[in-house]
Amino acid sequence: MRRIFLVVLVLLAGCSPPAAEPAIPVPPASEPSPVTGGPPMPAGQVDGWELVFSDEFEGDTLDRARWADLSSAEPDAGRGNPGNQQLEWNQAANCEVRDNELTMTARREPVTSPSGAKYEWTSCLITTTPSYKFQYGYLEERSVLPRARGFWPAFWTWQARGVDKHTETDVYEYYSDNNSRLYGTQFSEPRGRCDMKPGFDPAGDWHTYGVAIEPSGTTWYIDGKPVCSSPATSDGDTNIISNLAVYSKIPPEPGTTSASKHVDYIRAWQRPGSTGP
Repeated sequence: MRRIFLVVLVLLAGCSPPAAEPAIPVPPASEPSPVTGGPPMPAGQVDGWELVFSDEFEGDTLDRARWADLSSAEPDAGRGNPGNQQLEWNQAANCEVRDNELTMTARREPVTSPSGAKYEWTSCLITTTPSYKFQYGYLEERSVLPRARGFWPAFWTWQARGVDKHTETDVYEYYSDNNSRLYGTQFSEPRGRCDMKPGFDPAGDWHTYGVAIEPSGTTWYIDGKPVCSSPATSDGDTNIISNLAVYSKIPPEPGTTSASKHVDYIRAWQRPGSTGP
């Protein structure tokens, strides 16, 4: 996600009953394609990658050996970032695992942080800080994004502990007031952008969002198809982050009390023989 306390890339971008979200029921999360003869490959790939991290969100709780629910990307105690146009306070209570799916739910409920900052919403952020870091690899998330206006889900990476410079790759950012666009960004020099027009409603069904970060550059994928690339690439170790932010610049309607992002899986691959963390 964009961080305005670092070098910023600007993207042009009650009493009433709760608003239904999504308006159409989320389809069940079936496997996107048959998996035969070994670990899955990234969507659209048949070889060339080795699975090194995955969570299929089985069981009934977030796996704390894989995930933390706070990140150094959020300067207020690792859980909030109002200076980055975010209204939410992140907490594990908003990350629900059930029926082989992670549901990240943003709820309109007030919270005062230990610093005294006041938040209008709570939500969910997860990061692989305890379990996985990398510089180069292929990341993929299969998800359904929120339908109601005012939400800002993202799948991205953030500098690992010990990295002292801004190191970030956005697989996608999505502003739910505009269901026709997604945005990818490689923040390492010389920087790269990917403005995606997927041709479908990301809130309507399951789709895969991926990125290949390699020494030669960064390539973004939707449903296994490359959509754009850049010679810019990561210049340091990062952790994976998935989250659902609430966007203060175009906030939810007053009658909206919640919205959800649904995640089927998050996976990461590296080239066979490459050095892991």
